[in-house]
Amino acid sequence: MTTDTANNIQRTTNHWYVAHCQRLKEWQAAAALEEHLELAVYLPEVRRRGSRQVRRSPFFPGYLFVRADLRQVALSRINAIPGVLRLVAFGELPQSVPVAVIEEIRQRVDDLNAHGGLPAHDFRPGETLRLKDGPLHALEAIFVGPTDPSERVQVLIEFLGSLRKMDVDASWLERVGDAPAPWRERRTRGKGRPINRHD
Repeated sequence: MTTDTANNIQRTTNHWYVAHCQRLKEWQAAAALEEHLELAVYLPEVRRRGSRQVRRSPFFPGYLFVRADLRQVALSRINAIPGVLRLVAFGELPQSVPVAVIEEIRQRVDDLNAHGGLPAHDFRPGETLRLKDGPLHALEAIFVGPTDPSERVQVLIEFLGSLRKMDVDASWLERVGDAPAPWRERRTRGKGRPINRHD
């Protein structure tokens, strides 16, 4: 780290910073930062409703917030914590996050959780999906919404020559690219050799 960078850090200490973490190791990183370095950590967690249960997941997968005085705790010690990749920086200088932004995120996450959290799906309005269940199985649909915790969502389906808005269970939908390829009966053994079938 250069002298100029060190001087800049001295002028921007005791702030919140964004720590980039390994995916699915955000909790491990948060616990280690608190236990080993005694730093304040904020890992925004939001409720996400699944088909059978409600689970908590990071609001920003792969990231958490850590408050540190970089004059007291070396940047290298933070970056060496298990699960932490590095503090997010522009150039060599870690980018601080205003307290007001942290509080706004807290309020947003608290509001989401108070109203049921996030939906189990991450479909976006206008996205083309396919119905994998229900009476209209295999038809394509355009996702309309809502993008809240409701288990029922609206889609546009071309049916009998016109687009119709319908309410369906979110668990009936899948992305077109996620659908399994249609099963086809194999008719050769390879190199064109036929398979003899005896019923």
